[in-house]
Order: sequence, then structure tokens, then C-alpha cells
Amino acid sequence: MAPSKLKKTRKPTFKNASSPTTAIQSLPKDMLVEVVARVASHSFTDLHSMKMCCWDFLDASEDSYVWQQVSLDKFPLIQWFPNDKALSFLKRCKQSGNIECVCRDGFIEFFCHPNENMGDLEILKVAAEKGHMEAKYMYGMILLCSEYDELRRKGLEHMRFLRKSMCVIACRKKVEQFAQHLWINRALVRNQSPLCRHKSICNGWRLKKGRWILLDEDDDDDDDFHSCEYCRWDHELNFFYNLFSVAWYSFSE
Repeated sequence: MAPSKLKKTRKPTFKNASSPTTAIQSLPKDMLVEVVARVASHSFTDLHSMKMCCWDFLDASEDSYVWQQVSLDKFPLIQWFPNDKALSFLKRCKQSGNIECVCRDGFIEFFCHPNENMGDLEILKVAAEKGHMEAKYMYGMILLCSEYDELRRKGLEHMRFLRKSMCVIACRKKVEQFAQHLWINRALVRNQSPLCRHKSICNGWRLKKGRWILLDEDDDDDDDFHSCEYCRWDHELNFFYNLFSVAWYSFSE
């Protein structure tokens, strides 16, 4: 008896099976915008790739909130050799109130186009108060250079926020990158009085109490040691003074 032929079985199909696209389409618009904005805030390149995935992401990417959050890390602080595409993108970011654009405008306005007073610090202040970390660092350090105790106190508030967020070192490195692209026309004057008024008796900053171990830069944001906070900010001021060639005295005196 000839063997019977096996019938080929066909895999069942589910008409209601959800595809990735269907799942995305089921999300509320505001949630899609939030997801796209999160991606945009970390990488412009990833945002571009995301827009190519499906129409829903492309549509969500046009929301002004996404343009407010998009990262500008791929774009230099000053566009020395701009092209129409880059300029159009940056213009759209600026019109949408992108906080990174505000921060960059504040840097350029303060250092490259200074007025006779500190009024041009206002743009940087706006970015700092909106939560931009590098703007907070820059604004806080400029205030710490002040001869007025009240301004130094406000500067400390910004720096303490950064330290609590464990991003002082990251902000310092980013500001250092910005400084390389700035044509600095403003001469800041350092406050010759250190923040720590008790250098002879305080614990200092570079030693962990009881361990005699020098702190690494990567340990700097760690608050798990007993050291002098004011000495820590004096150390940061010395870096800032060197980075921006802050003078010991005013040339107008």
C-alpha cells in the first residue's frame, strides 16, 4: 500500500494580530510626543532615525515640544561654515524656544558681545532657571566671581543643585568645549576673597576624612565624605579663572 501523502498544514493567521505599527498607532498623541522628545533630547541622530520609522513618529516630531527638547550636540556653538539645512534647523529650534539655543545665545551674548554692565547675563540666567545644566554651571560660576555676597550666595545655590544632581564634572567639561569656540571679549575680574574663610582649620577638600585618599575627579560629585564645601567651590573657581583667563584686578582701577 502506497504511503499516503502528508497534507501541508498552513499556519493560522490572526486578522487582529497587532503589529508594531498598530501598537504605535494605539498610543495617545501626547504620549507619542513625549517619547519622541525623550529620544530627541539625547540625540539628534536618533531623532532622525526615529522619524524614518513610521508616519506617527514623523507627525509627533513636528510638535513644538520636541523642538524645545532636541539636542544640539552635533552642532558647533558657532556655525563657522553654515549650510542652509543646518541654519533652517537651528532657526526652527530657536523659534520653538529650545533651551539649548537659549543657553548658547547666552554664552555668545555674554562673552562675545558684552555691554558695560552685567545686563547681558540675563539670557544665560533664563536658561539656568529653566533647568539647563551647563547654563546653571556657567551662570553660577559667574556669580561666584562677584564681589557681592548676595550674588555669590545665589551662585552657590546653582552649584549645589548641580552637585546634588551629580553632574558638576560633566557640566565643566561641556563648558570647556564651548570655551574653545568662543572669541572672548569680556574681561571678568576674580573675587580675591576665597569662599572658605577658615582655610587653616577646615578639613579641606582633596582628602577623604579618615582615609587619607586623594579624591579623583570622578569622585567629585560624591557627597559621601566629610570635606569643606567652600574649599570645593574655591577649587572650581580656580579652574574657571584659568579657563577664562579671569584677571586678578580690574584694569579700570
